[in-house]
Amino acid sequence: MRATGIINEQAGTVLELGSEIVEGLADRFRARGHELEVQLVSPDEIEKALKSAAARPDIDAVIVGGGDGSQSLAASLLAGTGKALGVLPLGTMNLLARDLEMPFDLKEAVDALAEAQVDLIDLGDLNGRTFHSLAGLGFLARMARERQRARFELPFARWLAFALALWRAITRIDRMLLEIETEDGKLVRRCSAVLVTNNIYRESEWTRERMKDGLLEVHVVRGWTWLPLAKAGFDLVLGRWRQKGRIESISAREITITPRRHRIPVSIDGEIVFEHTPLQFRVRRAALKVLRPIKLVPPA
Repeated sequence: MRATGIINEQAGTVLELGSEIVEGLADRFRARGHELEVQLVSPDEIEKALKSAAARPDIDAVIVGGGDGSQSLAASLLAGTGKALGVLPLGTMNLLARDLEMPFDLKEAVDALAEAQVDLIDLGDLNGRTFHSLAGLGFLARMARERQRARFELPFARWLAFALALWRAITRIDRMLLEIETEDGKLVRRCSAVLVTNNIYRESEWTRERMKDGLLEVHVVRGWTWLPLAKAGFDLVLGRWRQKGRIESISAREITITPRRHRIPVSIDGEIVFEHTPLQFRVRRAALKVLRPIKLVPPA
């Protein structure tokens, strides 16, 4: 396998440990009979580097070191190219890496990618914008905005920055009145947070067992105060959110969400964007090749 590695120099792990973490990655990959060239790039250069890699005819895979935002951008550019995405988990949440069951130790992750098999996964689509894991409205979008702000204020303390962002977000609750439409009909909800996931998350671990079932799931926290939001948060932490019923969940192949406003902030895989409404979600079936640890590739 011939691969190129693109590492976000502003990813959480890189900020904590320094750029020396990428030293030796290519040698470790070559030791297993593959070729890997590594680039350390700034956030402003990532898209250009990924576009260049996606257009190259001489490589089989693109290994991306960064958080979920970097992986989301890579997924959107690599989908349909025939090139596989390899995930190096260097961010804070690392949702895609968790679902692929990638090791979080850097050396172990490189070894896993060098020995991986290619698998296909679904991607989510919001108004033509690709996401690999989830899209959030209301509290979740505000949390993403506050995380970006806190990350620059506290670049070397990821979890302290996360706590600061959480405090800021929960003290400013968004009140939303939404129409949610699926193939089964329409409903209207007053809510403070909405999450749309690409495929179905397990209750206990907040991970996806299957990543190519062709389904979306919308989760709604009803109410306009901090209390139902806090209760739903505790249910999530305790792994009982489906049992308690404080989060309403609906699965569908297509979902349309219509707020009162014509343009709203949305968190896409942890990165904030502003989208025109209505918000139209769909699944792109088996749209992306990924490198997955060989023992974890599910049977066809």
